[in-house]
Amino acid sequence: MEALDELGYDLVLTDWHMPGGGGRLVLDALVARYPETARVVHSSQIEPGDTLHRYRAHVVLAKPATESEILAAIDTAFRRAALKAVRRAS
Repeated sequence: MEALDELGYDLVLTDWHMPGGGGRLVLDALVARYPETARVVHSSQIEPGDTLHRYRAHVVLAKPATESEILAAIDTAFRRAALKAVRRAS
């Protein structure tokens, strides 16, 4: 989060399960402090029926993923983040 505070990012791609609380802590902080940042969860432990709401992400992508799948997920995340920003501004 320190790097985000210092530099700011348009996109964060994170795993869900990492040491120290992992993706959940990162995404909770992002949503609270930088809701406009596009968020992608890329994880090997995605359960069937998991929702974007659970992950607080714009896109949830299962591992392994191809380069084209990752790029498509990033594009989708940017579009969804932009739509949410427009809705917040309305």
